[in-house]
Amino acid sequence: MEDIAKDLEINDFNIKEQQMRLPGRKHFWAARLMDAKRKKYALITHKRNTKETLIKGIIAESAVRITSSTAGQAAEQTDKMKDINDKIRENDFIIEYLDSTMKIFNSLTWDIKNLVELVKLEQL
Repeated sequence: MEDIAKDLEINDFNIKEQQMRLPGRKHFWAARLMDAKRKKYALITHKRNTKETLIKGIIAESAVRITSSTAGQAAEQTDKMKDINDKIRENDFIIEYLDSTMKIFNSLTWDIKNLVELVKLEQL
């Protein structure tokens, strides 16, 4: 959050510098967004593999014959699965935040343009 705040700090003295840095900063934050999306995909894959392993273990350890869906419900209640689900939810919040950040950076070009126009008007 602090890095984003620094990137969005614009005043009369740094407007040109910020305009020059903007494409690079957009790329930086787009890369962070893609990293978060890749992490979410990895977590989902890890969740699926963990759930399959837990289901097999639950079925093998059960004294009575149970279905895969029943074992799947039991697997979802384990601490391991709850932890993975929490990580996925946390990652969803990060993705949502970074999406919002990208929208701000995309509109920043117009904001800077408007500021430049305002400075021009003030100088007349």
